[in-house]
Amino acid sequence: MALLTLGMIPVEVFVGFGRMQMPINGQVFQHIIKGMEVGHGRNQAVQFIMNMPKEERPKWLFFLGDDMIPPWDGLVKLYETAEYDKWDALTGMYFWKGEPPTPLIWRDDHIGRLIPGKHFKVGDVIDVDLTGLDFTLIRTSLLEKMESPWFKTGPSKRADVPKAISKYSDPTSIICHTEDTWFYGKAKKLGAKIGVHTGVRVAHLDVKTGCIY
Repeated sequence: MALLTLGMIPVEVFVGFGRMQMPINGQVFQHIIKGMEVGHGRNQAVQFIMNMPKEERPKWLFFLGDDMIPPWDGLVKLYETAEYDKWDALTGMYFWKGEPPTPLIWRDDHIGRLIPGKHFKVGDVIDVDLTGLDFTLIRTSLLEKMESPWFKTGPSKRADVPKAISKYSDPTSIICHTEDTWFYGKAKKLGAKIGVHTGVRVAHLDVKTGCIY
């Protein structure tokens, strides 16, 4: 488990983390990454695993952001579903911190975000092309297939971004992107099975306002 934080964890997140149940019959190692840009922090967590002898590497890497308030059974649900249905990366559902609150879920065959009740029924486990990474299980076998960097926050040359944004754009132009866009683009190129468990509803805390989305 990798927890990314700027150094101060809100009390709501601390309590939620303390209540969160771990999968049984397994070992859980915690790796806290403090004060790093999010892409660099995620890469540090993966590099820590890659430096381990292959036979000692954990099967899963779980990312938890410091503004996420998880349900007590969220990680267990993700783990059991990912194992049973053989997902390579599986995320809980959380919402954009803005109005109107909408899930951070995209699929290439839809315009914009997928909307509950329109594109899926809450509780479904759905295929996606892009989502967040702050409550996500990733198979380390998928990470082993990727070249470093596994995560990268832009700006980057458009041609260097793993997912082709637009075939009509100048490949030398500069594009801003988040580290999750980079990762999921690389994962899709490898044919990874990426999903969101919409029955695992994770609260997204706006630390500045105290609003929970």
